[in-house]
Parts: sequence; structure tokens; C-alpha cells
Amino acid sequence: MKVVLRILDTLENAMGWLGNLALAVLMLAVAMDVGGRYFLNSPISGVYEIGETYLMVAIVFLGLAQAQRHGVNVRVLFVFERFPAQMRLVLEVAYLLAAALVFGLIAWRAAETGLHEIALRRWTTGVVPIPTGPSWLIVALGSGVLTLRLAVDALRTALGHRDPVALDHHAEGELVE
Repeated sequence: MKVVLRILDTLENAMGWLGNLALAVLMLAVAMDVGGRYFLNSPISGVYEIGETYLMVAIVFLGLAQAQRHGVNVRVLFVFERFPAQMRLVLEVAYLLAAALVFGLIAWRAAETGLHEIALRRWTTGVVPIPTGPSWLIVALGSGVLTLRLAVDALRTALGHRDPVALDHHAEGELVE
């Protein structure tokens, strides 16, 4: 299990860095576009399309699994914390498995759609045409790795290696496990 966790952590970290890079590129591109538009009367063509089609998708989906690993996804624990420990354990495992199923379906359909879009050579319509298939594959990658993280977390929780409540309590921004 340690090897699987190490590989998954490495993959999540790489994807997180790519998501951060996408955010930096988007911020820089938008700033340059706005500067070009207002100071030079010459905006950069395609910034909106690239930002919408690739960069925003990467920012959102490439960080999902890493957020799950660190326990920073939004959760409402008002009712959950009032259950006995054994019930919380059962509910947490059920939640993780249900989420893994949903994101597994998202990954599967996004991969299917992305490959279909690539096969049909579909492009966006706009100032700068951009192929749509690769953005679907980004969704598939992010959702697929999140599915693996959720499944691993479900297994670790069921085996008692991950406390479902401790992951939600932070001290000075640090995760307490």
C-alpha cells in the first residue's frame, strides 16, 4: 500500500504543479491581454478561448485529487460529527465509495468524449479555433486520479489507517492526522 500511496502522491503533486502553472499562465495571459488592449490598443487573440478551453479546466480538475489527499475539500460536518464513531466510519466509507463511483463515471465519459472529439477533429468556434478533445482528456485525467484517491481513502478508512474526523480539523492551516 505504501508504494501505491507514494506513486499516487507523486502523481497528485505533479498534477497540482501543472494546475498551478495553468493558473500562472492564465493570470499572465489575461494581464498581458488587458494591458495590450488598453495601453497598446492591441489585445492578444485567443486568450479567452485558451483560458476557457484549457487553462480553467486544468486549474480545476488537476488539483482535485491533491485537495482530497489534504482534506481541504469543503465538507459539512454538522450532522456527521453527532453520530457514534462506528457510524461515522461506515458513513465515511460509503461517501468515499459513492464519490469514487461518480468521479469514475465522469472520468470514463470525459475520456470517451475527448477521444471522440479528437477522432472527429472538433475545434472551438471563435477568434482562434482550438481543438476541444484535449480539454476533455484533462477532465478525464483529473477525475480519474481523484477516483483512485477516493478509492484508496475508502480502503484506508475501512482498515482504520485514516480517521474520517481528524482530516477535517486544521491547526494553523496544517492538516492534523
